[in-house]
Amino acid sequence: MAKTSAGRLMSEWYDVSLKKEALPHRNSVVITVTQGAAAAFGIDDDDDKYSVSEMSVGATKNEKQGKNSREAFGKPGFTKNHLGLERMKSVVAETHMTDTESSSTENCKPDTEESTPVPPFNSGQEEEGSPGEGASSKTRRGRDDDSIVSSEVDDIDTLTGPSSFALFAQTKFQLRTTHVYSCAALQGSLLPKHDRADTLASLASWVTILRVMGDLPESSGQFLSVIGEEPSIISKVKAGFKRKYTRKDLDDTQKKYSEYFKDPVSAEVSDIPFLPSGKETMLEKIQYLCALGIYRTDLRDELYCQLCKQLTNNPSRNSTVRGWVLMMLFAGCFTPSEKFAPCFRCFLKEGPTEFTQKVEKLTRRTSVAGTRGFPPSWLEFQAAKNSKPILLPVTFMNGQRILIEADAATTVRELSNNLAETLDFSDNEGFSIYVCLHQKISCLGHGLHRIMDAVSECEQHTKQMGMRESSSLWRLYYRKEYFTPWHDAKEDPSSTDIIYQQVMRGISLGEYQCQKEEVFVLLGAQRYYLEYSEVTDQKKLDNLCRNWFPDAWKEEKGVPYFVQKVEEAVTNNFGSKKPPHADIKADIVTFAINKWSLMFSRYYDASKVTGPGVKVNGPGFTAVNVVVGLSGKGMYVLDNGDSIRVQLPFYEMSKIVKHRHTVNITTVKDEEYSVMSNHSDDFHLLLASFIEGLQMRSKYAIVIDNKQDLKKGDLITLDKAVKEYKKLDPFRGVCQRTGKPCDVPRDLVCVLNTVDEPSSEVLTMFTVQLERDTQVFRNQDDGRPHTLQKYSRYHFRQPNENAVTKMFNKASIKRGKGKSDLIWQFSRDPIKKPLLRKSLNRDDTRLMACRTFTAVQQFMGDALLKDNVTDIELANRWIVEPASRSRYLRDEVFCQVIKQLTNNSNKSSEERGWLLLLMLATTAIPGEGLYDEAQKFVRSSPLPIAKLCGERLERAKTRGCRLWPPHPAEHDMLSRKLPTVRVKVYIPDNTCQTFDVTSVTRIIDIKREVCTRLGLKTWEEYSLFMSFQDSVHSLQENEYYFDALSHAEMYWVSQKAAIRARLSGPLTPVLVMLKKVWVNIKPGHDSVADVCFHFPQELPNFIRGYHQTTDDVTARLASLAYRAKYGNEPKPLKETFSEVSKSIAPKKLLQTQSSEYWSKTITQYYDESKDLSQDQAKASFLKVISHLTTYGSIFFEVKQRAQKDLPKNLLVAINMTGLHLIDSNTRRMLRTLEFSQIPNWAFDEDSITLMVIDGTNTTKMLLETSVGHNMDDILMAYISWVMNTQMRKKHGFAGSPAGESTC
Repeated sequence: MAKTSAGRLMSEWYDVSLKKEALPHRNSVVITVTQGAAAAFGIDDDDDKYSVSEMSVGATKNEKQGKNSREAFGKPGFTKNHLGLERMKSVVAETHMTDTESSSTENCKPDTEESTPVPPFNSGQEEEGSPGEGASSKTRRGRDDDSIVSSEVDDIDTLTGPSSFALFAQTKFQLRTTHVYSCAALQGSLLPKHDRADTLASLASWVTILRVMGDLPESSGQFLSVIGEEPSIISKVKAGFKRKYTRKDLDDTQKKYSEYFKDPVSAEVSDIPFLPSGKETMLEKIQYLCALGIYRTDLRDELYCQLCKQLTNNPSRNSTVRGWVLMMLFAGCFTPSEKFAPCFRCFLKEGPTEFTQKVEKLTRRTSVAGTRGFPPSWLEFQAAKNSKPILLPVTFMNGQRILIEADAATTVRELSNNLAETLDFSDNEGFSIYVCLHQKISCLGHGLHRIMDAVSECEQHTKQMGMRESSSLWRLYYRKEYFTPWHDAKEDPSSTDIIYQQVMRGISLGEYQCQKEEVFVLLGAQRYYLEYSEVTDQKKLDNLCRNWFPDAWKEEKGVPYFVQKVEEAVTNNFGSKKPPHADIKADIVTFAINKWSLMFSRYYDASKVTGPGVKVNGPGFTAVNVVVGLSGKGMYVLDNGDSIRVQLPFYEMSKIVKHRHTVNITTVKDEEYSVMSNHSDDFHLLLASFIEGLQMRSKYAIVIDNKQDLKKGDLITLDKAVKEYKKLDPFRGVCQRTGKPCDVPRDLVCVLNTVDEPSSEVLTMFTVQLERDTQVFRNQDDGRPHTLQKYSRYHFRQPNENAVTKMFNKASIKRGKGKSDLIWQFSRDPIKKPLLRKSLNRDDTRLMACRTFTAVQQFMGDALLKDNVTDIELANRWIVEPASRSRYLRDEVFCQVIKQLTNNSNKSSEERGWLLLLMLATTAIPGEGLYDEAQKFVRSSPLPIAKLCGERLERAKTRGCRLWPPHPAEHDMLSRKLPTVRVKVYIPDNTCQTFDVTSVTRIIDIKREVCTRLGLKTWEEYSLFMSFQDSVHSLQENEYYFDALSHAEMYWVSQKAAIRARLSGPLTPVLVMLKKVWVNIKPGHDSVADVCFHFPQELPNFIRGYHQTTDDVTARLASLAYRAKYGNEPKPLKETFSEVSKSIAPKKLLQTQSSEYWSKTITQYYDESKDLSQDQAKASFLKVISHLTTYGSIFFEVKQRAQKDLPKNLLVAINMTGLHLIDSNTRRMLRTLEFSQIPNWAFDEDSITLMVIDGTNTTKMLLETSVGHNMDDILMAYISWVMNTQMRKKHGFAGSPAGESTC
């Protein structure tokens, strides 16, 4: 009867997460409000339009009663009370932070040292490290002396900056100001600026931040703002920087700010540069601040420093919460520069965990996705201040809708991948996201554009039309944009079904046109067979024909004519034989590929196209302002009338070269086409992927030289695709001319870019060209390892060209090659300047680039490691982290590692270099141009680890890279050349599953594998949790396992240092899989789930007495629990009852009757079930308990003091039917709240507050609990599930808009 370790673990988990009692000190503390971010922002009319759930319509109906809508129309986001003025008066009274009382009080008065005028602009004099991100000038380049760099490279403090924000402020701030909270005016920017406009914008941002945080009151003037007449936020920001400012402008502005802070309520602010007038809403203020950081790189560190200053020792809870919400929105828009980034990470470690972990994650994701193009949308602001995820409704072409989770850094590619995974697509290539607003539709593709930028742009358009952002009715669609040349509709039935729905709907609406009546009739017959059956019904046929055939045809021939035609087609094609539905859908999709190839294309606006036959409206063979399309059939050039001017199939293309804004295409006829477009990167990427994919899948090659029995121009049909040969040589195939099998060397043939057998006309064209010149057909790969030699000519810095170096270079040229020409290959000498020009021209990356190269040499063993640091600290802190933070350092570090791997004769150094490249390939993505070079480099190496590097690079580009550097366990795995790490996942039935986890294993991969091994019928409702000594946290499905582990150790484990010190061993997280959303729970529906999850998760709830049961039901359940746990025990139950009673029945219920009564009754039921096995007893237990209202609930013990009609101690049960309030003593059901009655909620570490709708009234219910994060997670999971279930039942093309931002 002894419990296993897994059993003890699960009991501890339930004791911690579900039976979490109030902390002892709470007995003397009355919690009056949950300190949520939404509450900190006060009343905002638009808040009523935000609801976590679409079902909660009461929130929008219950508008502020008694308010005049006209008065609230132009009202700012704050209440009419001047919160900032009250803050300035009451700061002195804040005594709960005694260590900062004096400094905070003094800083809020305008007579401190901050009021002393300090020159904000240094007239050419610069402090060390003063230039902002991206700042560059001729004078600053002059100080980049080799001696300065070499002396600073080894100084860690100089490179990383101060480790704390206080030290950073002391060394980097140009003003004599502190790093702590202050309400006083700044006399200049905190960080030095080289542009007067940046200084003025910094002063304006300081005032705006104070307004947002409630530390400065708004002007008392009455503003009448008409939505749509004001210019956009971005236009205001750009207009401010277009002006030229003088020193007098700076001095005048400083005086105005001094006067303004004396009386911020009555002061005039209309003529202060960059400062908003005060009539803006809270959203507009936040958008303005974010727009400053997006538009000006030099202001990003300034904005972060101002906000960090206000969050340090802030005595006000509301102000602090507002500041952290603003920090989250900053982190989703832009990241700090390399100068401030290390200090910022340290600052986050010291902040409140509920906010800092979100900021940390957003910062890392923004570092990967890049700076966004638009400020945050209304939807993002509402989600941030309500601490909720963003749920985007997406409509498919079959009319169904689904909610998909996103955040500010979610790219279109990431969203597309998540949708494809949800729909179980094997390949989502060619699917794209479309956004629609007021009958205007735009293709977002599936690239690196941010999905929330599209939402923000839609809201801005809505605002310009005279409506609020919250009223923007945008919609998102997911549909097929183009097909790959090798697309096979039978390979992926799930995606084929969606494409089939898109094709059939497009035909019925006239999007895809067909002029042949017999084709229309056959398609109609196929549609009838798929939707109904082979049995014809006149009513169904009539309905189909009325909606299927064009109106002109129906008017000409009548509906009965087509009914007869379709009926005959159904009888002839499906009367005797009944083909599978999947085959018919695949045939229809294949027909669409061949029939409407132009409709399934990706189009690009080209400013100029040159080449044979493209003359449209330009001189010579030139077309200006045309459209270039790429489809599965080739490249098209279309004029303004959509007429095809040039069609170039893929098999004619031999070479593709990308320049800055131009893509050059060379054909086998030795003709060259040039396409100039602002979208040249995406055009080249798609075209190159088509060519490479065709070559890898091709089975056809043409002989380019005469050899033995083979003649020039012979077609060789290979016995398998080229990619299956890998690096084997020669090819094996059959010569079409002789019909004989043959072995052909790789360098003797040219693989054709096609998966279809070429026609005789194509072969004739190739033969004619081979007689003219064979060079264009020869493989450019000479078998030698690829290097960065060619790449370095265009992207690497030029070597120093002073008199001394010129002399030595000339001397070395006589002997062979100079050192300056070999900058792209291995070197033992440290670099004194970055390799890349773009790194050299940036102050924030110049020194760090040199230090990373030193770290690369030290990690590879080519330089002495002076500091006492471990390999993982060296790799993570000095190589991987800088590469993941900055896109400029990212390319620099990749070039440095590839450089040190090129012509490296030291095998040990080379081995560690490849290990370092593997880490980088997992955690960072090089730029577009360098990515191709890196792939060529790893593919040219025969080492197995090189192949793994190539796979990681490709996966990072398509699926996204890791956010955290390698975990110590992962680093140990890589160092020992192990492919995986063993991880245990505990199951509620006292068992565990062991998995081999790689660096790119995600949480959803582990979950699906568990479900597959156990044989569960469904997997969506389960979730993985990380369990600790005193807390349990749910893991996000799309997160990488090692990222989740690093995040947990940073924010969930490290904060328990005091507890861990009292333990005998280290506090390590445990991975547990549980049923999170209790759906598909009918006993017997899934017997494996019943045994492994349902019974072991329900039994503890029953034993704790959470269910209200009669004595008879309790005895029956106890007997079944005993048999399920112990089976047919040889000892009678009467003899062991006292020992096992606490493990089979509720303790409180056992006290209601005598021990003899319960022993006798339970034994009687136990004897009646003697024929049941243990698994059958578990199923019977579930059948009995499933009749209870609280079946399938997760329980939380809470306290409440606000509502008198409810007892103090409550039991909250959450299941599929809603949230149930239960009397903790009597177990009587007091109230049931459906999810539609809970539009919103907020939680902190001590409580959770629910917004409850009851008819026309909205109330707030405050519950005291220390597991508010678990309640929030469970509520969000159920509401998301219910909303998705309801949305799937709705048709997305009718009724309410599919993508409204009120979700």
